[in-house]
Amino acid sequence: MHKVIVVGIMGVGHSGSTIVSIALGNHPNIEAVGELHKLPRFGWSRDESRRCACGAPVYLCPYWREVYVRWTERVGAEELGLYIRLQDLYERSDVAWLRVLVASRLHTERFCRYAQMTAALYEAIRDVSGKGVIVDSSKSPMRNYALLCTGALDLRLIHLVRDGRGIVWSKKRPRIKNIEGGIPHDSAAVSALRTSQEWMFTNLKSEWVARQAGAEKARCILYERFVEKPDVMLQEIGGLVGEDLSPVAALLTTGNMMQIGHVVGGNHVRMAGQIALRKDTEWTRHLPNRDRRIFWLLAGSLARHYGYRARGEAPIPL
Repeated sequence: MHKVIVVGIMGVGHSGSTIVSIALGNHPNIEAVGELHKLPRFGWSRDESRRCACGAPVYLCPYWREVYVRWTERVGAEELGLYIRLQDLYERSDVAWLRVLVASRLHTERFCRYAQMTAALYEAIRDVSGKGVIVDSSKSPMRNYALLCTGALDLRLIHLVRDGRGIVWSKKRPRIKNIEGGIPHDSAAVSALRTSQEWMFTNLKSEWVARQAGAEKARCILYERFVEKPDVMLQEIGGLVGEDLSPVAALLTTGNMMQIGHVVGGNHVRMAGQIALRKDTEWTRHLPNRDRRIFWLLAGSLARHYGYRARGEAPIPL
């Protein structure tokens, strides 16, 4: 059987990955699953606060229960704990970069097992969904590097970039726990300094991973351009994915609602049932000047590299 085609979305949290993945999931041959890295630990481990986009706790959702059955048929009935430990080893720490590099070159037993179990998860989703392409918006460049090094997947990468000042504004506001609304726990406000540092380093890491994948397997997409020109951006993504995305482009450009499937993690908008593509420029009106200066002082050079300006929004012409 052919390797599963997986589209991994990389970038900083609050960059619009949930919206982009849901949009792609409205294609008949593409399944958008959200932040899949959370599924074993928080979904199948019976975390009551984690909800599928269908509204059910993830471990009770019929879709994800069927995926679990198909996965265990491939890897064994008692292997969930082992897989979570392997995820910790290869996806969840700064030292994992070197660990993955060495383990993938030496074909260590543990890394080979991680590769096999990860491929089995995507294969189970392909079986249950009946779709040939899976979009995983886990975002972590470390995880996507691990997926790339397994060699077990046909991995295509989208490096999604959003104006960092919009992310500063989004993360300045605390999140209050709302389980039914898709917010599993309280989240404190994050300072402009910390968010700016995260934006810079995460995007640099994502660029590096994209280079390892090669130009034919990776694209850098600005979220603002995706919102303004979805038809143009979807044509580019379609070339990466190997699918004609014009039906999705027609849906978005006419302002119609996008359907949301069984998205397992991501922005709370996934709980809305259906959503439309909308431009979000709230930060341009409300982000304090001090926070704008902090971001530009720390990350302005990289922001200019992506086409952003010190004043105003990103240039939209393509």
